[in-house]
Amino acid sequence: MKNSRIYLAIFLAVASMSTSSIIIRSTDAPAVAIAFYRVVFTAAIAFLISSRSAVENARQISRRDWWYIIGAGVFLALHFAFWNTSLNFTSVSSSVLFTNLQVIFVLIFSLVFLREKLNRIAVAGIVAALIGSIFIVSGDLGAGKFYGDMLALASGLFIAVYYIIGRNVRPRIDAAAYTCFTAAVAIVVLVPVMILGNYSFTGYPLNVWFKFFLLALAAGICGHLVLNWALKYVKAPIVSVSILGESVGATILAWLIFGEYLMWYQFVGGFLILAGIYVANTNRE
Repeated sequence: MKNSRIYLAIFLAVASMSTSSIIIRSTDAPAVAIAFYRVVFTAAIAFLISSRSAVENARQISRRDWWYIIGAGVFLALHFAFWNTSLNFTSVSSSVLFTNLQVIFVLIFSLVFLREKLNRIAVAGIVAALIGSIFIVSGDLGAGKFYGDMLALASGLFIAVYYIIGRNVRPRIDAAAYTCFTAAVAIVVLVPVMILGNYSFTGYPLNVWFKFFLLALAAGICGHLVLNWALKYVKAPIVSVSILGESVGATILAWLIFGEYLMWYQFVGGFLILAGIYVANTNRE
């Protein structure tokens, strides 16, 4: 396949992912309910795309890989629940930036648990990203957004674990089938959360149901699923770095739609985070 088509697909995937925070912020429903129906529609769409391969993969998956899939689905559910909630307590730009620190978490986990090596330039990138995070937290603390920032940071940690697990099991499972299975596990995890939190499963207006579906289609299928597909043709660091475009796209959309302006500390901190992630991810050994 031509590289131009692959890179175009990656660009469109990142653009689709940039809409997720905007859709969540504009959806009149509890954050946990948004997370629940996002994975419900994602699982349904992914199954329709991969119905035959999903059945074939399910029969061939080992017991060990099923445990990996279950673990990935649990952390995926935690990621969506925490990130969606963070958007109620902090700005879109801060939330997306902290969530994108998942790239740094993946590098640190790879260093500690997978014994992968990082050179000095990559370490410098990690340090720069962490300094940028401190910049934003210190500014948001005075603005009463610290809680939202920490929820977003936790969501980045959870999705990093999801990606670490995926790196292990994804080569043996079709991308659409893997998306379907992990989303299905996330549904099971979020059902008791919905019940214990007394969140309604029904009674939402038609436009809210449409946004649930749109979120799954845009971010889940056109975004994450396409990036998983692209991993077959391009190196993982290229895909990981491309995700940084989500921060830029979401920030621009938040400014145009919600009138959210970047504060000086968000601009400085955001630059350090994005630059640090880029440097660290492109200089890993």
